[in-house]
Amino acid sequence: MRYDWTKYKDKIEQLKKIFQEKTEGAEVDVDVLTPDDPEFDKNMDLPYVRVRYYVDDEHFHELKIELFEHYMQKPVDEIVKLIEHFIQEFEAEIDWSEYGGG
Repeated sequence: MRYDWTKYKDKIEQLKKIFQEKTEGAEVDVDVLTPDDPEFDKNMDLPYVRVRYYVDDEHFHELKIELFEHYMQKPVDEIVKLIEHFIQEFEAEIDWSEYGGG
């Protein structure tokens, strides 16, 4: 459901900064995107976290985690933990499908 994400703009900027500074690993790229960003997927309704898991230089899997309002109402550290949990699950799924799922 769509909401006025701009009222959480400060919190979203904090998330952007946190994930820019974090190193999730050489294989994973994490970006927080809003409709104001040139890379924002116009098919999305809400700001989101784009996670790209690189299998090699040319091949990656992508996950988009929408920043629903009920997430944005939480403190920033809780949102970060939630996003990190989603990233870990995504990495495990890719590892299984690419390397162990046969």
